[in-house]
Amino acid sequence: MRLVNFVVNSISTNVQCTTELAVPAENGLFVAVDVSVQTSPAMAEPDALISSFDMSSSWFRAISPEGISSNASPDTFASLVCLDDAALLPSSIGPGENARGVVLLDVQHPAGILIFEDFYTGSAWEWTYPG
Repeated sequence: MRLVNFVVNSISTNVQCTTELAVPAENGLFVAVDVSVQTSPAMAEPDALISSFDMSSSWFRAISPEGISSNASPDTFASLVCLDDAALLPSSIGPGENARGVVLLDVQHPAGILIFEDFYTGSAWEWTYPG
């Protein structure tokens, strides 16, 4: 049984920060990953593999167009204070919930590949992002 379905609706490098605390990207530029998530009520069962779903910037990594993995974490202070909370994907999505929001990444290269790795299942997904 599938516990989580998610769709990346869009990926944008044209990010305008909206908070008073906003500072420039630490690694180079912000990349906004707009995601829709639907979780199964079965996540509430005692034997479920997970009881909540998290897709935060700390679970991503970036690769340059030349295939070089970045050593810079996309999870920076700048990425955390750029957008209002209402625009962000919730940090924890529980059983039987639907959510949509942005995961904001702070990356080095204006184009490349983003990889999301799920710790619990060992699965990974990748998307190219525009320059």
